[in-house]
Amino acid sequence: MRWLVIVLLTLSFTVAQGAKKSSDKALVWPKDYKLGEHDITVFQPQVESLKEDELLATSAFKFTQDKKEYYGSFSIKGRALVDKSKDLVSLSQIKVINVQVPAAKKDPKELQAQLQGLYDGKSYDIPYRAVINNMQVQVSEGERPKPEIKNDVPKFFYVKEPAVLVMISGDPQWAESKGAKEVKRVINTSALILHEENKEFYLWALGKWYGASNLMGPYKAGASPSQKYGIIKEDLIKDKKIDPISGKTADGKSIYPPQINPEIIISTRPSELLQSQGEPQFQAIAGTALLYMSNSPNSIFLDSKTQDYYVLVTGRWFTAKNLTQGPYSYVPGRNLPHDFAKIGANSPVADALVSVPGTAQAKQAAIVSNIPQMAKVDKSTQPKNIDCDGAQKWTNIQGTSLKYAENCNTPIIQVNEKQFYAIQDGVWFTSTSGVGPWTVAVAVPQSIYKIPSSSPIYYVTYVRVYDSNDQFVTVGYTPGYQGTFVSADGTIVYGTGYAYSSYTSGTTWYPAPATYGFGAGYGYGYDEGYYMGFSMGVMMSPWGWGTCCWGGYYPPPIHVTNIYTNWGKHTIVTGPGGGFNVNTIGDTKFARAHGSGEIYAGHDGQIYRRNPGGQWQQYQGPGAWDDINRKNAGELENLHQTRNVSERVPANSRPPDRGSAQQLRGGGGMRAGGGFHGGGFRR
Repeated sequence: MRWLVIVLLTLSFTVAQGAKKSSDKALVWPKDYKLGEHDITVFQPQVESLKEDELLATSAFKFTQDKKEYYGSFSIKGRALVDKSKDLVSLSQIKVINVQVPAAKKDPKELQAQLQGLYDGKSYDIPYRAVINNMQVQVSEGERPKPEIKNDVPKFFYVKEPAVLVMISGDPQWAESKGAKEVKRVINTSALILHEENKEFYLWALGKWYGASNLMGPYKAGASPSQKYGIIKEDLIKDKKIDPISGKTADGKSIYPPQINPEIIISTRPSELLQSQGEPQFQAIAGTALLYMSNSPNSIFLDSKTQDYYVLVTGRWFTAKNLTQGPYSYVPGRNLPHDFAKIGANSPVADALVSVPGTAQAKQAAIVSNIPQMAKVDKSTQPKNIDCDGAQKWTNIQGTSLKYAENCNTPIIQVNEKQFYAIQDGVWFTSTSGVGPWTVAVAVPQSIYKIPSSSPIYYVTYVRVYDSNDQFVTVGYTPGYQGTFVSADGTIVYGTGYAYSSYTSGTTWYPAPATYGFGAGYGYGYDEGYYMGFSMGVMMSPWGWGTCCWGGYYPPPIHVTNIYTNWGKHTIVTGPGGGFNVNTIGDTKFARAHGSGEIYAGHDGQIYRRNPGGQWQQYQGPGAWDDINRKNAGELENLHQTRNVSERVPANSRPPDRGSAQQLRGGGGMRAGGGFHGGGFRR
C-alpha cells in the first residue's frame, strides 16, 4: 500500500465554516484550560505524520504541581478527511497516546485518561494549508510501480499574432451528421469541423465560421456555409458534443477585439502553441543571466550566455536555438543552467521554480501531489450514465492479468470472470458483471494498482478506498487521478507523456488522456502556496476539451478542485461533522498564556523553547533549561517559522501584468468531474 509520511509541520486548529476558508480566523496559542485539579497550558501542536488517512500530531504542554512548573508532551492520532477545496482537514476518532511528563510526580496514564475524555466523540478541523507549509515528506511507493514518465518532444508552433490551436487525435476520422448524412464531421476532435465532398472545410470558432480548401488550412474567417451547417452546429452544442471555442473569459468578455481573427492551427500530433504579442520582448531576471519573454503568456526564457531558448510546458523543459524553426529537445531539470535555481521568489516568473529540482517550491509541489482529496460516500450511491459503444470490447492491460473495456466512457476493469470494477468521479464501484448492477466498493484489488503508466487508464491507480462502515465508504484521490505526476527529477509534470490511442468508431469517440495541447503551466504561491495546480491556456483547444468549458468556464486548480461535489450533498460527506473549536474543548474556554508561547515538542520527544533573542533551550526539569547549539537547531527553526500559518502574509505569485498578453486561467486542462478534463481522462 502506498503511503506518505509528513514530518514535523505546524498546525492551526479552527472550526469548520462551510466553504469559507477555515484559516481566515487567526488562532492564538498557547491555550489554557483546567483538567482535573491542574491548570494546563497546551502549546501549538506539530504534525508528525499523515499515513494514508491517519494523522499523528504532538503537542507540548505545561502544568503546575506543588507550586512548580512542569513540561511534558502528548500525541493525538485520528482519522483525517482532507477537503482541499475548503482548506480543511477534519480529524475524528481521536486517540490520545504517548503522554510524557518527565521530572513530574504525575501518573501519565491518569493524565492520558483525562485528556482522552476531552476528545471522545469530538472532531475538529485543521487548515489544509497548515498541512502543506514548510514540511518534509517521505513517500514509499509500496506496491505501486513507479510511473514511467515520457518526455518525447511535442511539435511547437511559435506565432507572433493571435492564434488558436485545434487538436485532432491522430488521423481525422469522419462521421455522418445527424439529419444531413452528406455532411461529414471530424469526430476525433472536440472542435466542430464539417465537410461535404468537393466543397470547403468549415470550422466553427469565436462565434463565426472559418473556411478552408484543405483540412489543415489555412482558414479564413467569414465563411458562409448553407443553413444546414448551422442546424448541425446548434444540435451538437445543445448535446454538448463539441466545443464551440467561444473565446471568452470567465466573466463573458471576448479575449480578442471584434476586428481580430486569430490564425487557426490544426495539428494531428501532440503539439504546443507558443505565442507573443508582436515581436518578442525580454526582461532580465535579477541576479541571473536569464531573460524572460514579457509579452507572452508562455514560460519562455533566454540564456544570455549561450543564446539558448528554454520553454516550460507541462512541467517539462525544452530548449532550442530558434523558437520558430527549432529543433527542440528535452532538458532534464537537473541539467538546467544553475541560474534557474536563482530566480527570486518575488520574480514575475517565480512559478517556474516549481519545475527546478531542489527548490523549496518544487519540494512543496511534490508534497501536495501526495496529499489526497477525501470524502465519505454513501453506500447506496450508483454510477451515472455509463455508456458503451455497443458490446464491451475488452483489451489486455500490459504487464497485468487485467482487462479494460476500451469502448466505454467510464473505466471498467475486469479482474476475473466474476469481478469487475468501475470508477467514476473518484469513487470505485464493483460488480459481478461488466454491465452491473454496481455497488460502491469497500476494497480494491492490489492488482489494479499495478497498472503501468503505459496504459491509458493508469490514472485510476491514484484513487483509494481507506475505510468503510455500515453506511459510508471513505475514499480519496491524489492529483495523479487528474494527470499530475512526480518526474524522475522530483518535480511535478502534467500527463504521463504517452501518446495513447483513443477509441473511435463511426459514431463515437472516447479520447484517451493527452499531455500536450493544453498550454499547461503550474501556478504556485497563490495565497501561501495553497492554490497550486496546473493551469490551462485560455485559447488552447486540446484533445477532449469539448464537454466541459461552456460559457467561458475555467476549472479551478486541480490540487484544489474537489470532484466529489459532483455527487451532490446527499451522497457525499466531505467532513465528519460534530466539529468543535479547540478554543473550547469540553466546557473550558481558553485564554492566552502570557510570555510562554515559544514552547515546542521536538521530533525527538524532548521539550524546547526559544527566547526572544533566538536562542534555543532544552527542558531539563522544573526551572531548568539548557542552551543548545544553534547549528543543531535547524528542525526547531522550521517549527518556529511554521507556527502561525494562518497569520502569514500570502506569498507572491506571478504578477498579473506580463505585458498585455493573455494570462493562463484556472484549471489544468481537467474537467472538475474526474480525471482529465473533457475527454482527456474518461469520467
